[in-house]
Parts: sequence; structure tokens; C-alpha cells
Amino acid sequence: MIKIKSKKYVGVYHQVLMNKDKAYYITYKENGKKIWLKIGLHSEGVREDYCNQKRGEITSKIRLGEDLPEVAKKNVLTLNEYAKKFYDDKEIHNKQNKKTRARIEKHIQETLGDIPLNKITKEQIEQIQKDKSKILAPATVNFIIGQLSAIFNNAMENQLIDKNPCQFVKNIKINNTRVRYLELEEIKELKDRLKDDLCLYYFVMLGLSTGGRLQTLCNIKVSDIKSNGTIKLYDFKNESEYYGFINESLKKELLVFIEKFNKKSNDFLFQTTQIENYMNQYYYRQLQPIFDELYNNKVKNISKQDKVVIHTLRHTFASQLAINNTPILTIKKLMNHTDIKTTMKYAKLSKSNGEEEVGRLTKTLISL
Repeated sequence: MIKIKSKKYVGVYHQVLMNKDKAYYITYKENGKKIWLKIGLHSEGVREDYCNQKRGEITSKIRLGEDLPEVAKKNVLTLNEYAKKFYDDKEIHNKQNKKTRARIEKHIQETLGDIPLNKITKEQIEQIQKDKSKILAPATVNFIIGQLSAIFNNAMENQLIDKNPCQFVKNIKINNTRVRYLELEEIKELKDRLKDDLCLYYFVMLGLSTGGRLQTLCNIKVSDIKSNGTIKLYDFKNESEYYGFINESLKKELLVFIEKFNKKSNDFLFQTTQIENYMNQYYYRQLQPIFDELYNNKVKNISKQDKVVIHTLRHTFASQLAINNTPILTIKKLMNHTDIKTTMKYAKLSKSNGEEEVGRLTKTLISL
């Protein structure tokens, strides 16, 4: 979207958004670099004169800084520049962080990218959080702020800045009270619908039996299926490897599938095109219409939370484990959750209320 220059004030611009609201920006130079800074929205009461006032405050501070001793004028990198260094360094130790990097750099570039690290404030981070929460899921916004915080912490370790502006920014609360998962009859219905497309069928079967996210499933290689019944998975959200399990019957079926499609050890199990990065889109485009047909279109005015999507396979894995009285710590490990609080939303599905366990304990105590 094009930024429109103010006819009244120098360095003040606005941008008309898709919802007809206006976003106001100012621009100024610092250390020879042109910086764009979002001030706020028209719907929030921001106007051109307020933007001009803010720009005046900033440029005055910059001018006053010119009279400081040279030692005080430490040339701090911009957020864009330091984020590049941060992810370059991470790539040495973690080859899998390309997609995380692409996601975060996109959000950085369109917000605070051109601002020096030491000039970014808590208020600006909170504004990003507010803006992003209008178009992205709470968990995604929390992930973006978490990555920004990691960048600032790294800059602090390297003594480039004194404080992390994300430190006291609170995460957005996520409503985990309801989790849509597939009942066994719904799973049977889905399997029957997919049986003529082996790629989709086994993609869904591994989603249901490992709980892997979309990106995790797309990056499973033939060599990740181990002879001992384990399967190596990569968690792109937490940037870590972990292992799931596949039973002997499913493993045999997968080996037949691998042989049928002549897949080599280093091939991606579910790659159907020459373009690796297209896999996520491919499976979304193939599966979502099927989910809509089987489940979503049958519910009038369905909420986003109740909609069946690819991620529902992950919820189904954890939910069915809980229904079968799998210990919550075991589910946490199998889901590769970093925090038990994330796993606790499945605990309410467990049929066990502890009565049988207490009964067994009491019987043991009596027999002593």
C-alpha cells in the first residue's frame, strides 16, 4: 500500500488500510539512514499535527546529540541489520531456521526495521503487538514478540544495548478452553475419503499418530523412519529435534508406500513437486476443502476455533491420548511442548478421575 505525503507537514505520511482506516507514519534521518516510524491509527485519534509534533521531538533529540562527545555517539546497528546477524549466527548451529527467519524478518522490515536497536521502546513493541493481533492469531503474535526478545537479549549479551524493550511486554492470553479434535468416527470418515490418494492418506495418518505440525510433517525424510519403530521429527516452533513412535503395521505400510514411489533415503516422504517450499501450500490446498466438506460446512456460522484445519490433526493426537488416560507428562513429551501449561488443556479429556488409582493404592496399603 502506498504512503501518501502530507501537504502540510514535512516528513509526515499516511496510508489508507483495507478497512478504510488510516495509518500515520513519520520519516527522519539518523546516522545517515532514512527511518520510517509508525505513529498510530486515525481510529485511535492520531492526526497529522500530532505526528508532526512527535517528529519534532525526535529530530530535536538527534540534533542535541550532535553536540555530544564522539565517544557517546556509538554507532548502533538497526534492528534489520542486527536481526540479519542474529539469524546468520543461528544458522551455523541450526540449519532448519530458514522459515522462522523469513517469517520474523518480514514483520521486522515492515515495522521497526530501520530504527537503531537502542532507540526502540517498549511502547513501540506494544504497538506492534496491538497491530499484529488484529490480523494474526494470538499464538503467532506471541511468537513474533518472543523472537524479537531473543534478538534484543542477544544484543545485550554483546553489550550493544543496556535493556530489552520486550522484557515487560506481556504475552497475549490464549483461549485454550475449547480444542477441536476429531472423534474416532470422524477419523474413520476422513480415512475413507482419502484412501485413493496415498500421499494425502499417509500425511494425515502421520499427523494423527505423531501430532506433528504441518511444517514438521512436510520435512519428514525417508531416513527419519527408524527400524526400532521411532520417527525423527523437527519442531520448527521450538527449533528442536524430537522423536515420535509408529507401530509396526503403519511402518510396514509406509515402507510399501516408499517403495511404490521409488523414494530414496534422503527424499522428503511427502514431496509431490520439485519445489520443496511449496509442500506446505500443497497439503493445505488439498486437505482444507476436504475438511470443509466433511466437517466445517455442516456447521452454521462456525467459529474459527471450531473449524477443522490441518492443525486439528495435532489436537486430535493429544486429545485421543488423553481420552485413553495417557499421563499428561507423556503427552507433553510426545507433543514436544516446552511448558506443561500448554499440555494441560488436554487433561480435562481424561476419563480417569483418580478413583481406580486411589482404589489400587488403598488395596496395597491394607495388604501391608
